[in-house]
Amino acid sequence: MLKGNLNKIVLCATADNLLAGVWYTGKLQGCQRFVNDESGLAAFAEFLQQYQSTPVYLIVDAVEEDYRLESLPHTSGAAKRELIARKLNQFYRGMYYRTAHFISRDKDKRKDDNYLFAALNNDEFIEGWIAVIQQVDAQLVGVYLLPMLSKLLIKQFKLTAPNILLCEQLSSGLRQTYFDNGRLSMSRLVPNMPDDSSKLAYFYLVETEKTRLYLMSKRFISLETRMNLVLVSADGSTQHISQAISQEQGLDCLDINTSEMAKSLGLPLDLVLQKPELLHMQLLANGNLVDNLAPEKLTKNFKFRQLRQAIKIGTVAVGVLGVFASAWVLVQGLSNQTAYQQAVQDTMVQEYRYQEVAKSYPVTPISATDLQIAVALDRKVSTYPKSPRRMMQVLSAALEQSNQGLTQGAIQESLENIQLDRLRWLLSNDGNVKDNDKSIPVTTSSTTNNAMENVNLALPADATALYEVGFVTAEIAGFSGDYRAALNMVNRYVANIKADARVSNVEVLQEPVNVSSFADLQGSTADEQSTQKPPAYFKLKVILKPVDQVLANAGGVKQP
Repeated sequence: MLKGNLNKIVLCATADNLLAGVWYTGKLQGCQRFVNDESGLAAFAEFLQQYQSTPVYLIVDAVEEDYRLESLPHTSGAAKRELIARKLNQFYRGMYYRTAHFISRDKDKRKDDNYLFAALNNDEFIEGWIAVIQQVDAQLVGVYLLPMLSKLLIKQFKLTAPNILLCEQLSSGLRQTYFDNGRLSMSRLVPNMPDDSSKLAYFYLVETEKTRLYLMSKRFISLETRMNLVLVSADGSTQHISQAISQEQGLDCLDINTSEMAKSLGLPLDLVLQKPELLHMQLLANGNLVDNLAPEKLTKNFKFRQLRQAIKIGTVAVGVLGVFASAWVLVQGLSNQTAYQQAVQDTMVQEYRYQEVAKSYPVTPISATDLQIAVALDRKVSTYPKSPRRMMQVLSAALEQSNQGLTQGAIQESLENIQLDRLRWLLSNDGNVKDNDKSIPVTTSSTTNNAMENVNLALPADATALYEVGFVTAEIAGFSGDYRAALNMVNRYVANIKADARVSNVEVLQEPVNVSSFADLQGSTADEQSTQKPPAYFKLKVILKPVDQVLANAGGVKQP
């Protein structure tokens, strides 16, 4: 593939022969001439079979050429292509090799586009060569007119005269090409040149006059137009011709020696002298493409090959990118795997630390299991539209007020040893509702009647009000037998409950009193002689005020 891209085959077809040259990286590797007959066609076929994957460029140097200048309305896109195709059909209907060369755009208001339409009037002399190219399935890039490549010589030698008639001695004859301000307008080939060098000056003069008359007939120039005659040769042989024409006819003549140009292009001078068209072929091999006359069906093999190469290059590029992407993904995957393992280890460490902290948090004597049960209970209670939350808040607030109600110098036991074992909560319009709990043993018949001062303040039954009634069963944790201290603790807890504005009534249903004969309630309550110390249970009945009544008493401010 690389060799096919670097190699180029450039052909130059004339009326009776074909010159073929092989170029590699812009350097001529060799050339061969084929005669336009059966043996020459067969030899040309063998030649092309050696370079089936090499692009082929065909230059045409023929007498049967036609050039027409035309202005078209400025368009673009599909409209432009359709307009050019219509004009080509109008000028060259039935002609196979034709093209439209854009020259310039007018600067007037219409700004029309100027085109040079060119075509081969007779293509019989190249039909055999084209047939061989198609037969061996060669990669034909295009067909080009030699005069269009002559324009590159004008640029190369920086000729800026407005009217130039370029005269070139080629293997096919004398080629005269007219340039208007550097733009190709017309070209003609004179195949029969005299062998006698003494007659060349006259021959040049006669053919120049013919060309001048033709240009005037086509209105390319006028009678007063002064033309510059430029004679091109590889050895300076046209110098005496240009001097003779300048002296006898007064024309502006310039002789150009292309030997230095050929040397800079890497062409052997002896080959250029024998085959002057090699100079044009070298310019094309260097990538100086001009307008293509060949139809698309002749160049489809080359275009298909280009597409195939583009697909292969794209496939290779995608494959390389895929390999790099896969390698990058693999590296990222390994990095992510390492990071994942590190994250797992960090998570385990953090989980271990959390468990260690959770064992001692919060700082409370209550176990983590009890705290968890309390939280679950609170969440369960919060799901009900009416819940014992307010009753629980009152009982909890009374326990926390352990230092309220102290007298000067008096020391009371803390309420932190009171442990609530049971709470029965209900809504009722009867404040005298009873509890049916039998779980606490009654130590004496008088304990249920030994209530505080509000024990006989029974609330009237009111059908319009719902009271929150709570039966609280509790005990003194860590009871050591000091019943007096236990009674004081219960009385203080009851006082704290009564002090809450949300409480309507508090009743002590059972006190922690021991009926043992060893207990002395007037002195020390520590029963040291008794081996049995029953739990110090007590039971309360708490009635809360309705919420609207609490809000009214507080002036519209809801109690916490």
